[in-house]
Amino acid sequence: MKPQQTLGFAEHFIRPAPGRVSGHFGAQRIYNGTPGSAHSGMDIAAGAGTPVVAPAAGRVVFAEPDLYLTGGTVLIDHGHGIGSNFLHLSRIDVAVGETIDQGQRLGAVGASGRATGAHLHWGMTWYDVRIDPEQVLAR
Repeated sequence: MKPQQTLGFAEHFIRPAPGRVSGHFGAQRIYNGTPGSAHSGMDIAAGAGTPVVAPAAGRVVFAEPDLYLTGGTVLIDHGHGIGSNFLHLSRIDVAVGETIDQGQRLGAVGASGRATGAHLHWGMTWYDVRIDPEQVLAR
């Protein structure tokens, strides 16, 4: 039986956490004087433990508390190829396979993985294409 398609992609997306935008999609990153890859999402500076909520309804397709680079990581499928990823979480409050509502708590901001301080990295994709969360919020 095929899982029901979520319609979260059609909602007006909301910010997953309060705070100042500290990293923009596409910004050039420099590591020890050497150019690195462009930033693939939106960083939101917030204190450790700040709640992170779903920007739109969807289904949890990945949830791991301790990956080397991204630390606590959650991926949400919003339907029709639209996905969100949340990185560096200090806590995860959802499980793989769970259907979630917009505004539902996913976890908490942290500095896990390869992060220099507490913040939320929110990335978005349309199938295998990275998209800018700030542009989605602006629509």
